[in-house]
Amino acid sequence: MPNYSFTARDESGSMTTGAMTAASREDVQKALRSEGKYPITIREAGEAGVTTTMARAAGGIKVTRKELIHLSTQMSIMLETGVTLSEALDTIGRQAKNPKYKALTSELSQAIQGGGDFSAAISRHPRSFPRLYISLMRAAERSGMMSKMLQRATAYLRDEQEIIRRVKGAVTYPAIMLGFAVLTTTFLLAFVLPRFATIYSNKGASLPVPTRILMAMSNFLVHHWLPILLGLAAATFGIWMLMRSEAGRRGWHVAQLRLPVFGSVFRQLNVSRGLRMMGTLSGSGVNLLDCVENTIDATTNACYRDMWTRVSQRIKQGKPMSEELGSTALVPPDVAQMLHSGEHSGKLAIVMEQVAVYSEAELKEKITELTRYIEPAMIIIMGLIIGGVALALMLPVFTMGKVIAS
Repeated sequence: MPNYSFTARDESGSMTTGAMTAASREDVQKALRSEGKYPITIREAGEAGVTTTMARAAGGIKVTRKELIHLSTQMSIMLETGVTLSEALDTIGRQAKNPKYKALTSELSQAIQGGGDFSAAISRHPRSFPRLYISLMRAAERSGMMSKMLQRATAYLRDEQEIIRRVKGAVTYPAIMLGFAVLTTTFLLAFVLPRFATIYSNKGASLPVPTRILMAMSNFLVHHWLPILLGLAAATFGIWMLMRSEAGRRGWHVAQLRLPVFGSVFRQLNVSRGLRMMGTLSGSGVNLLDCVENTIDATTNACYRDMWTRVSQRIKQGKPMSEELGSTALVPPDVAQMLHSGEHSGKLAIVMEQVAVYSEAELKEKITELTRYIEPAMIIIMGLIIGGVALALMLPVFTMGKVIAS
């Protein structure tokens, strides 16, 4: 019978390694489970791995969020049925068609077979695995509940992807409609109106004020198009450079929260994402301070990052988290009050997850309602812009009698 080397964790979460002679991997797995051990890797003596070069790239291998969800789901199902983690990764990798996805599973499998922790392996690929995911896997290794934690991570990733998709949809639609209106107006001013201007100038009549304004804009656009393009390019480059600076990003984050219609959406998004991360980590056994530190790293808005930093400082001072959240305008008062109640009842993790679900449901309703009103509003705005241009063009025709008489 062949010899197998194995890596497993005992009931306390400590890593153990050893060797065993058995007829198959399944027999080794059964023997380890009968001893109360959770098998991480089982490798036949003499097996060797293949080194991947893509993992050495800066930031590790990058896969899409959809592929990460697919990977987590498959690993969770396989682990639930008794397959070891390295075998699950190898099986998923053999079925993968994307070279990067295949390389990622191969690199992770090699790292685990070499005796490394799964959390340490995925931490080398921060472009694919968010901080929360890594923290959950680290907690799973301590508790031996890898399958359950993978399910938690998958649920979080799905919810986050759905929320972001809805927010992007609500913001992208009006931007596209407004851009289309600007392009249409520019086309009318640059190519259509000059033809009418020739006809009107031949009549030598006094044109209506809207038509004269439109013709002045058209003349400026036609005769100064190159400086306008250069100015737009310079402005775009300047904004891009500004957004790369800390001050520029902070200014944009502040502006996001103060937008007339979308400001409340961005505030609700940041609150729900932060609380969802806190609740997921806390419910998985991660201590509160580490939960806050992970939330700080994962928060993109500078204002909310500062808020969670202050929360971390309050916790280090032995003060309750709700004290800081209740004193800022970034968190709704009712949310802060619910968290305060959770702290006093000793059920903060449960309350945070419930508040996150409540906030996300409110956000979805707000986005749905916003989208319902944005569509007719943008149609009206486009109608006013394009209709105003067309009306200004046709006003002299309506007064043609006066033009001919003059």
